[in-house]
Amino acid sequence: MEFILSSRVKKFLKETFFLGLLMAVIVFAWVRILFFEVPFSIWEDGLTLTKTILTAWAIMAAFRLVWHLLLQLFVALRPVLIRRPSTLRWVIILVLSASLYACQAQPSGKGFTIDGSTGLNTKYDGMSPAETRMVMNGETLNHTDIPLGEKFTIINDGIKGLTVKGKKVSVGCSLLITDTTGKTVLSEPDLFARNPIFDKDSIQYLQCKVNTGSPMDWDQLYIVKVTFWDKYGEGKIENTVRIRIIDEP
Repeated sequence: MEFILSSRVKKFLKETFFLGLLMAVIVFAWVRILFFEVPFSIWEDGLTLTKTILTAWAIMAAFRLVWHLLLQLFVALRPVLIRRPSTLRWVIILVLSASLYACQAQPSGKGFTIDGSTGLNTKYDGMSPAETRMVMNGETLNHTDIPLGEKFTIINDGIKGLTVKGKKVSVGCSLLITDTTGKTVLSEPDLFARNPIFDKDSIQYLQCKVNTGSPMDWDQLYIVKVTFWDKYGEGKIENTVRIRIIDEP
C-alpha cells in the first residue's frame, strides 16, 4: 500500500494518465467528426471513449516504464560499455530486435474499423476480417448511393478466429435494415440457417447480399446492419452502414 501511495508512483500515474487522456480525447473527437454519419448509440460512444482512454493510458504507461527500465539498464551497463565498446553494438541489436518483434505482434481479437469512403463500420470480437468492403455490380463502392431495386454485397475478407470442429466451421448471418427513425424495414435472423456448416479451408471470406426495393423509397436514408457469428464459438463481426436510396441513374 505504501508503494502504491508513494509520491513517485503517483507522479508516474498522473503524468501518463493525463497525457493518455489528452491523446484519447483528441483521437476520439477527430474520428467522430470525420465519421459523424456512422450510427453509434450514446452507450456505444461512451464505451468506446472509455476503452480509448484506458488503452491510451496503458500505452503511455508502457512506454514510460520501458523508457525508465532502459535508462536504468544503461546506467548499470555504462561502466562495461565504456570499457568494451563492442558490447554497445549487441545491446543496440537486442533493442532493435525486440522492437521489430513487438511491431509484428498479432492484433487483438477485438476492435473496430471504419471505411473512410463509405462509412462502413466493422466491429469484431473473437473473429476478425483483414478487410471489409461494399461491392455493387462487381465494383468496390466508394459511396453509399444505391439505386432503388439494385443489390449490393458487404464482404469481409481474410476471416480469422473461427472455431474448428472436425475440420468444419459453422457461421450464422443476420440482416437488419431500419429507417432513420428506427423502424424495421427488413429483419432476417439467420440467412445461413439452412446451410451453416462449411469446410474450414473454404471460408476465406464472409459476405451478405443486400437487396433494395419496397417498402424503401428513393431519396431516403436506411441503416443496414449485418452480423456474422461463430456458432461453434463466441466470435462475432458486425457491419453497419447508412445508405441512401436514389432513383435509377
